[in-house]
Amino acid sequence: MKLDIAKDDLFTTLTPKVEKLDSNAAPDLKSQLILLSKATDSGDLIIDLSHVNFADSSGLSALLLANRLYRDVGRTLVLCSLHEKIARLIDISRLTSAFNIEDDQEAAAAFIKDQYEDDSDS
Repeated sequence: MKLDIAKDDLFTTLTPKVEKLDSNAAPDLKSQLILLSKATDSGDLIIDLSHVNFADSSGLSALLLANRLYRDVGRTLVLCSLHEKIARLIDISRLTSAFNIEDDQEAAAAFIKDQYEDDSDS
């Protein structure tokens, strides 16, 4: 599976370069998510799904794993650029409130930066 990974000061952006996040692609994505979550310098995570137009239960499972891994270490995960089918799958699965979802990478980055500003205000 082809993945683009870009690091910023506060976060890493992971972009799967596949159209289908299914049982063929999900294991590779899960492996990369585990590695990223253990890297102390990776910060929060944005998963840009702009290239993905289909996901099955395996793909959804990979996204849920990412959510749990990042939540468990006190970091933020944001999904962005969801295709309508992916958004609908998350909604039908009643998981919309489980994820931070933004329209695009810029909005996802702003969401993460706002989290840091809110923490510094406390």
